[in-house]
Amino acid sequence: MALAAAKIQKIYGMGARLGMVDSSNKGDALHTLVAGITGKEHISQLTDDEYKAVVGELAVRLKISQLEPPPQRKQSRRYESLPGKITEGQQKKIWFLMYKLAACDSVAVSASLGERLAGIVKRQFNIDATEKQPMKWLSYEQGHKLIEIVKKYVESAERKAMAR
Repeated sequence: MALAAAKIQKIYGMGARLGMVDSSNKGDALHTLVAGITGKEHISQLTDDEYKAVVGELAVRLKISQLEPPPQRKQSRRYESLPGKITEGQQKKIWFLMYKLAACDSVAVSASLGERLAGIVKRQFNIDATEKQPMKWLSYEQGHKLIEIVKKYVESAERKAMAR
């Protein structure tokens, strides 16, 4: 018994949504799938049970293809830069130096790097800073000064580490 035209259209429609139909090629992905499931080359030769099996497989593939991609990781706002303020490059350099400073610690420090950097900003520029965005309120010039200050901290910590 031949398959009804509406059922054939449904298979082709689902296959087209998945990008499996190539009208110039009867060996396209859709026909390959049908042959794999039923052993038949022509969609019009399918029985009702074979039709259900093919539509079921296409439905599963459609459902998978329509799943939302995994949410992207939130971009860190650590490097937010505004005109006249500290640049992204300066912030990256400061964080690099802070990690270098932490590597020189001989004793475990309870304060996070953000807290330590906020303390340096408070001490050097008298600007209250948060642990998550310790450089938010710094100007470009202050960013340059902060790099030099943290470099000196790192040099001092490296000298002390070598002396031990």
